[in-house]
Amino acid sequence: MARPKKDGKRARGIQGKSGHLYIVTTQSVIQDGKKKAEKKWISTGLTDIPENIKKASEMRAKLLNKITVSTIDRSITFSGYTDYVINKKKREVTDSTYASYLYRLKRTNEYFGNIKVKDINETMVEEFLDGLFEKYHVQYRTVRDIKVFLGFIMEQAVKDGIITYNPVKEVVINKNLSDKYAKEKDVDEEFFSYEEAQLFLNTIKYHELYELFYLTIFFGLRREEVLGLRWSAIDFINKTMSINHTVTFGTKVNRTNTTKTASSTRVYPLTDEQIEMFKKLKNKERANRKLCGNGYYDSDYIFKHIDGTLFFPDYPSKMFKKLIKKIPELPQKISFHGLRSSCVSILVHQGMDVKSIQKWVGHADIDTTLRIYAKVKDKESKKEISDTMKGIIPLKDYTDQ
Repeated sequence: MARPKKDGKRARGIQGKSGHLYIVTTQSVIQDGKKKAEKKWISTGLTDIPENIKKASEMRAKLLNKITVSTIDRSITFSGYTDYVINKKKREVTDSTYASYLYRLKRTNEYFGNIKVKDINETMVEEFLDGLFEKYHVQYRTVRDIKVFLGFIMEQAVKDGIITYNPVKEVVINKNLSDKYAKEKDVDEEFFSYEEAQLFLNTIKYHELYELFYLTIFFGLRREEVLGLRWSAIDFINKTMSINHTVTFGTKVNRTNTTKTASSTRVYPLTDEQIEMFKKLKNKERANRKLCGNGYYDSDYIFKHIDGTLFFPDYPSKMFKKLIKKIPELPQKISFHGLRSSCVSILVHQGMDVKSIQKWVGHADIDTTLRIYAKVKDKESKKEISDTMKGIIPLKDYTDQ
């Protein structure tokens, strides 16, 4: 039997130990304000035999391409560390996602800002999450999102060697506080029924945003999609409309040739009436350009102000809220996004199957379509039962009293 090799160097940065090969790296770190070299042993999973040494060296080369010199002080405060982490993360995410990080960062920094990362423990995390309910009366989903964000920060601190254990991992959100501060939610008022959608459009048919609301309901568009409609997306010859450009708001207004998901990029057929509608909008744009002269802001976007300046992303939402208040017969809690769900509601009412509805509105996950489908069916069945019960169990006549 061959005698096992002595532990030791096998190649540059490769060490043999206890019959296995390891990559040994040296990183510069700042600890308590002083710079020092720190060795790190990384298992290759390879046995210590000659034919594996080349493989280990190749693994080391790939690893070194990913490793950067760490200059993180292990006594760094939470706010200092999160600035470092979020600035790195900014390169990987969209601006709207980055904006959501900044909101969560504001909440976490208010509590942990001047505390050293290494001093944060589970009790602190629990008190912080409880405080979100008690001080700000936020909802469970917000607390959950902030907890996920905090967990991500602390997990990164584990990877950077600042702490050895993530104190967020085992913390549970307080169910009693979640229930205590939960807002009442009427699930039946998140979208229009078939009749309500007709009433809404008939009431606002002379409003400047009628066509925008019409398209949102008819095609189930997201707000960023209807705002992102450009004339280049309308094919008057083949009578189609492409959804391939969006307008969102994060730390700034973002206009990009992307959609929320791959399934959100889609092409719709247009009816003759819809083609005529777009022609009317085009003529209206020409008239506005002539009226404003040199003061007109030219762009390819379809929906904009009279002088051509572009709508701010929340403009349709604010206008929709004002319109709803003037139509008391309609659900008053519905949001602009509820118009997208209203499209699903109408298609369910017309007997369309779930898969076809999913493709029409561009839901990436069929579960989203199914949830709305179930709500519509539940609402319709309750109405049918109510009508049936009215005939079976009549109420006394109050008109003569």
